[in-house]
Amino acid sequence: MEKDINVGNEANIMKNVDYDPEADAIVLDVNIKKAHHTIEFTEHILIDMSSDGKIVGVEILDASDELSKLFGRAVSKTEIKQLLYQVKQKPDEYSIQFNSPKKNNQVANLLFPVYKSPLIS
Repeated sequence: MEKDINVGNEANIMKNVDYDPEADAIVLDVNIKKAHHTIEFTEHILIDMSSDGKIVGVEILDASDELSKLFGRAVSKTEIKQLLYQVKQKPDEYSIQFNSPKKNNQVANLLFPVYKSPLIS
């Protein structure tokens, strides 16, 4: 399910988080391209990349702990199921914005640099 969120003059599509509470893991679909390789951004955040260097997906392991760090408070598994997210690409970084409808639309951001392989010129 997607939800339109108006921010300023532009409408942004926020998607529901795909959360597996048993595994305490989140999968975020960013692009419909096929994943070519995975980058371990941190011990708990894996980034799937296409062959042309675009992010196609993000996996967050130990999601309740990782999201609690991002929000600066405890985030329950029930709340994670209700989170919405939006991915934005800037020239040198990606931003994933998490929105919690349960907590007065509190927002948390995860930023990471655009990956540039030393093998691709």
